This record gives sequence, structure tokens and C-alpha cells, in this order.
Amino acid sequence: MPEPFAVFQYYRYGLRHPSVAEQRKHVALVLDFGGGTFDVSVVETTKAGDISGGGVNSRPLGATSIQVGGFYINRILAEELLFSVLGPRIEKAQVRKSLTFFYQNKNADEEDIADWSQDKRTFFKHYKRLLQDVERAKISICNSIANWNLAADLSGIAPYPISIPVDPFTENAARASKRLDAAKIKAIYTENIWNAKLKEAVSRTIDRAKDELGGQEITVVLLSGGSSNIRWLRSLLERDLKSHLQSAQILELSENFSEIVAKGLATECARRYYTGGQGDFRAVTYNRLCLLLRSDDGELELKHFRPISENLKQEGRDAKEYEEAVLLPAARSLRGLMGQALRWKVKLAKPPKANLSYYFMRSSFDPDDLDSRHNVVQTRIPTPKGAVFQQGIEIELVVREDGTAEPAFYYGKDNRREGTRAVGEPFYMDMTFAAEEVPGETYLGFDFGTSTSACSFVSSSDIQWIEERSKSADWLELAELVNELPYPVAAPLARYMSEKDSQRRLDRGRDAIEAMLTLMAYTTLAEYSTLEKQNSAHFKGMAHRSAGPLWAILKNCLKASRSELPYSTSLLPLTQKNLTAIDNWIDQIANSKHGRGSNIDYVSFLSLLGNTLAKTFGDSCLGVFEGVTPKRFGQGRFKGLFRELKGPSQTFIHVHEYEGYQAFSDEDVYIVQPKTGVALSLSPWYIWGLNNSNTYDEIDLFEYDTSKTGGFVFKAVQPNLECTISASGNFGETAGAISALREREQKRELVRDLTFSNLD
Repeated sequence: MPEPFAVFQYYRYGLRHPSVAEQRKHVALVLDFGGGTFDVSVVETTKAGDISGGGVNSRPLGATSIQVGGFYINRILAEELLFSVLGPRIEKAQVRKSLTFFYQNKNADEEDIADWSQDKRTFFKHYKRLLQDVERAKISICNSIANWNLAADLSGIAPYPISIPVDPFTENAARASKRLDAAKIKAIYTENIWNAKLKEAVSRTIDRAKDELGGQEITVVLLSGGSSNIRWLRSLLERDLKSHLQSAQILELSENFSEIVAKGLATECARRYYTGGQGDFRAVTYNRLCLLLRSDDGELELKHFRPISENLKQEGRDAKEYEEAVLLPAARSLRGLMGQALRWKVKLAKPPKANLSYYFMRSSFDPDDLDSRHNVVQTRIPTPKGAVFQQGIEIELVVREDGTAEPAFYYGKDNRREGTRAVGEPFYMDMTFAAEEVPGETYLGFDFGTSTSACSFVSSSDIQWIEERSKSADWLELAELVNELPYPVAAPLARYMSEKDSQRRLDRGRDAIEAMLTLMAYTTLAEYSTLEKQNSAHFKGMAHRSAGPLWAILKNCLKASRSELPYSTSLLPLTQKNLTAIDNWIDQIANSKHGRGSNIDYVSFLSLLGNTLAKTFGDSCLGVFEGVTPKRFGQGRFKGLFRELKGPSQTFIHVHEYEGYQAFSDEDVYIVQPKTGVALSLSPWYIWGLNNSNTYDEIDLFEYDTSKTGGFVFKAVQPNLECTISASGNFGETAGAISALREREQKRELVRDLTFSNLD
């Protein structure tokens, strides 16, 4: 399945984005910008579909693919950095030659490398490391850009030092340090990627689809692929292709674009289960199949082809009503025509007595446009000896299930004679795979990408289970909350909702409840500690982070403070109107942990707590500060970024630019009100990157879980990962802070007078 079509399926049927899934026609421009390629397609819908509905609901038009992706961006950045530090005695021509050799042999194994010269081996080693450093720098810098406006001044934003050899042919060469920053990446991206490569590919795709669209305008633009996380793409589309996209809405998601193809595959798997294996895009041409002919050394001819095969004819049309030089229109379904001889007739200005030049093209009438030509191996076929010519010649095309097409030309063929047949070399058509499918109970979708790969497994039981839950308003509400809640509660909630095993679902439900109570209790406890009159030890009795002690902390703090806590005021109804119900549920959770009978309505409990937290964080966000440094000539002011930890999984793409008089560490976790410039620290109960020293695990958010002899245990938000800290370890100060809190609440202050920009 072509990646742009998987993207379309995800937006339309998986995500159900209202701008695509609504019951009206759309013409969607799909851009999939991955690690290795930039794929573009136009998809025209014919009617709104549902995941349980069958039939073909859309058609693809004018697909284009170019070999430009995230790795190509790395290549341009790396080359510019390398040439900027070369020593005066290093010949640039030799470096360019070595670069060409590297790209030709970048996947060489150790055995191949051992046969190279010393210069080649050394250059290969240096440059491979440089590309890896550039990739890390690019990701780090792009994750730190808060303002993607093309007019934004990004000079010096998120500088990342990179060490580069001044002589790439010497093993232990001296190294120069260059800083790559956001401004440099923007300049390279705009000039070398967009202007030089992407803009023309998008324009060509739109032009190819124009004739098939019959004057219809593109209504929506869908983005996908990891390189779309470099979010200047939208602004550049709006700036440079405005004339093509006047009526289009460019959809940009608040999630990682690199996951969309894999999710689209899962969506298509589910659709094929419902449609008996018949996907929407099986055996469909991407572009118009055009044919240009030249007899001997005559002029190139663009002729009207009259279908002879009954399955190609259109009722009541003569030859001149068919589009000039077009054999098959874009989005022509060949389902049922595989292996059959498809025939057309055409009359040329003069017969090809010596040879016939032929060019099968994808939506193009320029034979020199090699990117659009199908038959590259052979373009001229000799005329067989003894050929007799009638008024016209016949073209035959047999398309196989693997997409290869075998052309043949008949001279002197009529009702009485078979004529003379000249057979051309097979070529590959750009169309979707056409293998016959049988209805299945399970489907495996595999996205084998240049940078990352992903697979999705969908079974009939999955679909039936999801369908049953989709009828519940409570489940739909929880599904919406998953993407809106802070990360430490959204992740456990997502795990609960995806669990099918009944016993494990109970455990997941308890985990999600305790995660929500943890955030509520720690937030209330932190805010309670800002009050002048507080003098208590609510945290002292919590030997283990579980529902009962967390609920007790929450009730006691809210009761003692009443309505003096701005952050926590929205939690008060839990201890008032819902007190009896929650007390009962908490008792039931305790019973379930100790093997006693319990009856907990997890959906209702999670819905109540989740909606309450959504109100609490309505104008606030939980997150961490990054890269806070003194502002140059800022008279004691600092600048940096604040990254929101929101939704069920990393990567967290929402960032705000921060400025103020406070220097923040990267480990402390805060609740921030960006509009009022107030922050509340939730550390040491929450710590970001406690596992930072362990290079084998992705850094995560950790929350205080329990005390043990000699230290304290913190659990990661993602399962099966925990860290223990002690007074004698690397986090001795944090352990000391926890010890003090277990004796008595420690006075803390709200942080004020912070300035945040790039507010959503």
C-alpha cells in the first residue's frame, strides 16, 4: 500500500479528523516526508466512509516520489559543516570525490571496508560519525524550536556543538568545534530542501492531477512522516504554493508525524477485515498512463487512442472523445484485468516502416522527462521484416499482478489477418499491488521505512472489542481525555484502554486510578506547602504510593486549606459531592489488592477523576524547563524553553519560550500557568530523567513510589522501570528532600513573574 494512501486512511478513518471524515467530497493533497523519501499524492474522495462500510470510497491521483528525506537533510548539513573547517592544505576536489564514494558505499560491511585504502577508510569513519552527530543535533534543535514562523529570528536558538575533523583523511586529526543552531537549519531547509527539491515535486503532483480533477480545487493538505516534524513545511506551502492551495486547509497534528503511516496501516487492516479483504487501493493506477509515438525519424505524435477491448470502452464515445495521448486515466482500477490483453487502435501520420519509437509516460507528454517515463530500458522497437501496414496500428498491453507491463504492437491486423507482432521489453507501471486477497481474521501491517520501521497487528477480536466499546459514551469520553491529560496520567489510562485481557485490565485500571490520585495528591500537597499557616505532616504516613494513602492526603489537604489553593480548587467536588462513592471505590481497590472480592466501576471512576484533572489543567500544563541559561546583557534574566509533558507517549512537541529571573534545572517538574506567568514545583515527588545515566533506556518521568531501607524507590511512567536513590548516591540531595518531607511538609513558594511566548 503506498504510504500517502496509508496517511489518508489514518486521517479519514483512524483519526477521523472532522475536516476529512465529514460527509462531503474532498480532494486531499498528501505529503509523506520520511527519512529517505518525499512522497506526494492527490486523493479524491467520492463519498464519506465508515470503518464498517465496504466498497471503494476514494481514488488516488498523480503520485510523485523523490529521494529526499531526513537523511538528505543530514547530508547537506554535514557537508556544509565539513567544508567550513577544512585545513588549508586539504583539496576540496578530493573531499568531494570521497563524499561521492561514501554515498555509493555507505552500507558497506567490515569485509568491504578492509579492502579500501587507508585514506578511504579514515574518511569513511570520520564522515559516518559526523552524520550521526548531525542527526542528533538536528533532532535536539528541532525539538527545542517553539516558534516555527518563517519570520522568526532563530539566531543562536538551541545551539548544538559538533566536533569536526579539519583533515578527514588523518586518523587522529585535529578537530574544530562548530555550533549548529535553529537559524542554520532553517536556512538549509528553506534553500536546499524546499526551494531546490520539495516545491517542484509538490507542484508537479498537483499539475499531474489537474486534468483528472476537472477543475476541482484541493480542499485539504495532510502531512505525515518523521521529517514533517520540521514544521516549516506548512508555512512554506502557504507562502509559495498559495495559488494551488487557495481553498485548502492544511492539517497539522499535535502528535509525532513519524507514526502516522503505521497507524494508517492498522486502520487499513481493520477496514479490510470488514470489507472481506478488499482494500480501497488494490490494483489502482497512480497517474495517467500516456503513450507518445514516433514513426521512423518523423515527428513525435500525440494521438487519440480508441479502445478495442470491451472492458476499456466507455459507452457512446468515439476515438476523439478520449483524451489525447492517454491510454488509461489516473486512478483506473485494473482489478479483474490482470493478465488480460488490453488493446487500443491508433492511426499515425505515416507507418513505422523501419522502427517505432514509443514512450509510456506517467501524466507527462515530454519523452525527455525521465522521472515520468516508464520504459527506460527500451524506447525503440525495430519493425519486423515483411510487415504489411493498414490505416492504423494496434497497441497491446498486458499488466501482471506485480505491476509489470508487457507492450506489443500489431501492424496490418484486421478482422481477417493477425498481422505482424512486435514485442517490446516489459516495464514497471506505478500502481498498487494487485494480488488476490481472501477474507482474513487477522492482518499484519508492516511499514519498512528508511529510518524506522513499525508493524501493526489487527485481529477480528480486536475490532469486535473496540466496536463494542465505541457504543459506550464513557469510553469515548476516556478516549478524548487520553490526549488532553498530563503524561503521568495519560500513559496509564491509555494502557488500561488498550488492554483486552479481563484480569490484566483490572490491574491496569488500578494503575490508572493510582496515577491520577498521585498527580492530584502531589499537586495539592505542593500547593498546600505554599500556605503560611500550614504546619502538618500529611506525607509522613505514606509508606507506599497506593490509592488509600493518596486519597487520604488529598482529602486532608483540601479540608485544611478549603478554597485557598487556586490550582487545586477544582478538586474540591471530589471530597464533597463524590465523597461517598470514591470512599467506596477506594475500599474496593484495597480489597482487590489483597485477593478479596471487589466490584469497581473503573470506567466511571476514571471518567470522574480524568474530567476533574482536565479542569485542573485547563489553563495550566505540566512539564519541564530545558536549556535555561543567563540571557546575554539581560541584567540577571534567564531564557530557555518549557516543554509540556502531555498525552500518552513521547515525543512531546509543545514547547514555550521562557524568560525570567529564575534559573531552572532540567530535572525538576513544574505546573505552569503560561498566561499568568506562575509556576509550582512538583519535585521531588516527580523527577524528569532520573535514569539519564542509563544509556540503554529512553529517559522518562519518574514519580515517588515507596521508601525502603536505605533509600527511596521511584517508578517510571512507562512500565517495568524504576530507580532507587539514597543519601549516599548521585541523587543524595533529592533523597534528603524526600526524608525531610516525610517528617513534615517543607515551605515552598510559587514562582512568579515568568514570561512565556508561543502560547497556543
